[in-house]
Amino acid sequence: MRYAICYISTAVKDLPYKEIQDLFDHARKNNIKNDVKGILLYSEGNFFQVLEGDKEYVLPLFSKIEEDPRHHTIIQVVGKEISQGSFDGYEFDVVTEKNKYDRNLLQEYLEPLDGMDEKVQDVVKNILEVFIDTRV
Repeated sequence: MRYAICYISTAVKDLPYKEIQDLFDHARKNNIKNDVKGILLYSEGNFFQVLEGDKEYVLPLFSKIEEDPRHHTIIQVVGKEISQGSFDGYEFDVVTEKNKYDRNLLQEYLEPLDGMDEKVQDVVKNILEVFIDTRV
């Protein structure tokens, strides 16, 4: 059974950009190998992630993520069995001052969510829009 988890979290203070890139590279390699799809974004000290994959893999993976010392205040907003995934692959990005107002970029992030169940889709879309648009 496929499973989807969406969460937001706060990075530890002054997390170096190199460490964020290393995290992205490690996640990309492991997610491809284990057929996990979704999106991971970093913006001004916060993470937003959607994971979709085999439930037997995604739940233990999320437990590891919760223990990762690079972030805290992890808020899981979705944890649900799904009949089919919404994402074709895994997307990683750092949202910056330069690209945060790019509506095409936001639409690119939102488009894969169309395959989600409507209630879950609304929750994830709202959180993603707030994540991108209202950072301090």
